[in-house]
Formats: sequence, structure tokens, C-alpha cells
Amino acid sequence: MDKNTMAAFRKLEDGPASPRSSGFLGDEDSAGKGALSKMKRNLAAADWKVFSFMMVNFFSSAGIVITNKLLMERFHFNFATTLTFIHFVCTFVLLLTVSAFGLYQMKELPLGPTSKLAATSMGFVLLTNLSLQYNSVGFYQIMKVMTTPMIVLIEAVLYKKFLERKLRFALLPICLGVILTASTDFRLNLTGTIFAISSVVVTSFYQIWSGALQKGLDADALQLQTYNAPLSALFIMPLLPVFDNYMVKDPNAIWSFPFNPLNSSLIFLTGLIAFLVNVSIFLVIGKSSALTYNILGHGKTCVIILSDFILFGRPLDVKGISGVALALGGVFWYTHLKLEKARLEKEAKVQESELSDLDSEKFDMGKPESNDEVRRPR
Repeated sequence: MDKNTMAAFRKLEDGPASPRSSGFLGDEDSAGKGALSKMKRNLAAADWKVFSFMMVNFFSSAGIVITNKLLMERFHFNFATTLTFIHFVCTFVLLLTVSAFGLYQMKELPLGPTSKLAATSMGFVLLTNLSLQYNSVGFYQIMKVMTTPMIVLIEAVLYKKFLERKLRFALLPICLGVILTASTDFRLNLTGTIFAISSVVVTSFYQIWSGALQKGLDADALQLQTYNAPLSALFIMPLLPVFDNYMVKDPNAIWSFPFNPLNSSLIFLTGLIAFLVNVSIFLVIGKSSALTYNILGHGKTCVIILSDFILFGRPLDVKGISGVALALGGVFWYTHLKLEKARLEKEAKVQESELSDLDSEKFDMGKPESNDEVRRPR
């Protein structure tokens, strides 16, 4: 072993130097106490491949909420279930197109687990669109924030997976902010609230199961979505006349909707964006976790709620804005704690690997020389 390796080994055995023993380390530790320095270290520990998937999901998810609401509010296409069906069909067709160009390899998967996931996927998208149809954009989006506490609750009760105390505390302002926002919403109604709460529960199960199934079946996002999209479309077909108006002689039925190139193009655009959303959900959850996906979702909340004020006439009131601010404050606190935890775990793994390598080298030093190198007495 050379001198540099021995020095590194002694340094690791002695533990980290104190600020007094080295002015340079002391200054660095002092600077690291700042929030900005800690944030930079947390971001440096992030996986940038996952980050790129998160950005695709961020822009596509914000885009589909705005385009769906425009389609419902401005073009009066109030057929959320049919729109959900169109989204699943578009996703499946585009996946087949992508596969035809050789961008991914289809894989045979068992129908049992994939059907279970498809059922929750159908419920997740359907209830989300119904919540969007019957609620304001602000209430719709702020209710989705409750998915994170719901996932924590489900994982604790059903899977005995518990969250650290400081992370649980970070969820309190999120819940309080949602309650305050809901109590002051200008379009609050019972039907919309039921759809919103149901959406939170189904979405939580969908996100937990999608991550577990992707890892359990050793399938990538596109392979799993190739089964999920057509099965979800199949499951939703019997519900089309239940939630949407399909009466033949009714002037408000879908058959009487005045389709034209503009609104038809917008419907197709929502299908294209839905494809990006559906695929990116699996990419993000498969490479990280359901909680990470929800942290990303809270960033989208800022953009979507802003669109409610700009595009859909949400009134400016102190209580409503305070509720949104409180919920988002909890989101950013929770995000910071999760990033900090990820950074510390990554640093601990690196240090453990270094110690293991040095222990191995130290063990090799104590070995006797091989027989070939030992001099025989003359």
C-alpha cells in the first residue's frame, strides 16, 4: 500500500476533522450551515436522469390540466369519461407507433397484476377528470396535494412502512392549507368534493402499486404502459353512458356536440399530452418512488393554480391565497427534508464503500508473499 492510501485510511479511522483542527474545514462547515449551501449539496446528490423524466412529467401534467379545462370551460366538451377513454386509446396507439420504430421492446406480462393496475389507473384518470370538470382548477389541484399524506397513511396501515417524525410534521401545513383552501373555494360543491376525495384515495393506491409492479415484473415504463393503456380503455367503456350523456335524442348528448377542426385538434392534443403524462408517471415512479412523484406534483400545483387566476377567473381572496401558500410551504419543507435525507444516504454509501476498499487493501498487506515469489534457500 502506498503512502497516500495509508494516509487516507488513517484519516477515515480517525473520523472527520473538527473545525478547530483545520481552518479550511472550519470555514467550509460554517458556510455549509447556510440554507443555500445545503440546497446546492442536496441538488448535487440528485439523479439527473430522473430529473429529466420529472421535467417531462412536470410540463405535460400542467399542460393536460390546462388544456382539459379549456376544452370543458371554453368549448363546453363536458364529457370527462369519454375524454379519459380517448386519452388511453391515444396512449396505446402512440406506444405501438414508438415500438414499430424500434425505440423499445415489447414484453409479455401476466394479465392478473397488470389488470389490477389498469383498474386503478382507469379510476385514477377518470376520477381526476371528473374532479376537474366539477371543481375549480385551484380546488382540484390543491386536493391532489392530499395524495402525499394519503400515501403515507396507506403505507403505514397496510405495509407497516412508517415515515420519520420530522417528515410527518412537514405534512401538517399541507393538510391545513388544503382545508383552508377548500373552505373558501368559490365553486365548492358536494359532487365535486366526492370526486376529489375518491380521486385522492384511488390515485394513492395506483402510485404505490405502479412502482412495486414495475420493479416486481422487471418491466420498464413503456412495457408496463403497453398493457395498462388498452386494459384501462377496456375497463372504462361500460362507464361511458353512466357518467356522460349518450342519449340519442338529447340535444345535450355527445352526439349533438358541434365537432369542428379547432376543438377536434384540441381533443387530439390532450391525447398526445396524456401519452407523455402516462409514460412519464411510470418513468418517475419506477426510477424513484411514489412519494418523489408527489413531491414533483406539488411543484406543478404552483403553475396550475396560477392558471386558475389568469385563465379561469378565480377571485383573489386572502383566506384562499393563505391556504394555497400554507400548503405549498409545507410542500417545499417536505421536499427539502426528502432531498436532505437522500443526500445523507448517498454520502453514507460512498463512505462505506471507501472504508470497505481500504479494509480490503489492509488485509492484502498482511498476506504472505506467494510461493512463486519466495526465495528458496540454497
